[in-house]
Amino acid sequence: MKAFFRCGMVVFILGCGRTEQESIPTLDPLAEVKEIFAVRAAAFDSVAMTESDSVYTYFILPAGEFEPGQALFGAFSIEKRNILRGDVNGDGLDDAVVKYSYTPHLENNTLIYFKILVQRGGKLEELVEIYGGGRCEGPILTAREIKRGIIYFNGAEYAANDPCCCPSMKKEYAFQIVEGRLKKRPDS
Repeated sequence: MKAFFRCGMVVFILGCGRTEQESIPTLDPLAEVKEIFAVRAAAFDSVAMTESDSVYTYFILPAGEFEPGQALFGAFSIEKRNILRGDVNGDGLDDAVVKYSYTPHLENNTLIYFKILVQRGGKLEELVEIYGGGRCEGPILTAREIKRGIIYFNGAEYAANDPCCCPSMKKEYAFQIVEGRLKKRPDS
């Protein structure tokens, strides 16, 4: 009986050796952003969702006659592979940056956005969106990394004679949370 008790204590002690860090589940930022779009899409009559290897696309179209400016109709595409993870708000937990694009209904322009998600209460919540540009609307941003609470983007701005396809001026942009709000760093 003593041998069984000792063995049981060893198993109990070894099993309890997990740290709090190990017991925190990895949250899926893609699932959170899909949920945000599913809620948004539920308010519309005509919605379709497609999935490919790299993108989830929600097509939100007017059910009847379309009036420009009436609502955000068009295609919203969430990029599966363009997700950054890292601590944005300094709490030691992984937050996320998720890229999506929006192509307005009956227009020939795609606009880029980045959802900034922070962990709160064991769940990722949207803090804010960053506009990442569009055709002939710069700067065009590409999320690069999260480092020491700062989100870094590579940017391309349009010079005076640049065509819409090809902004030529490269610049780094950096954002961080200050007093609960995401702000562009003045040095970027």
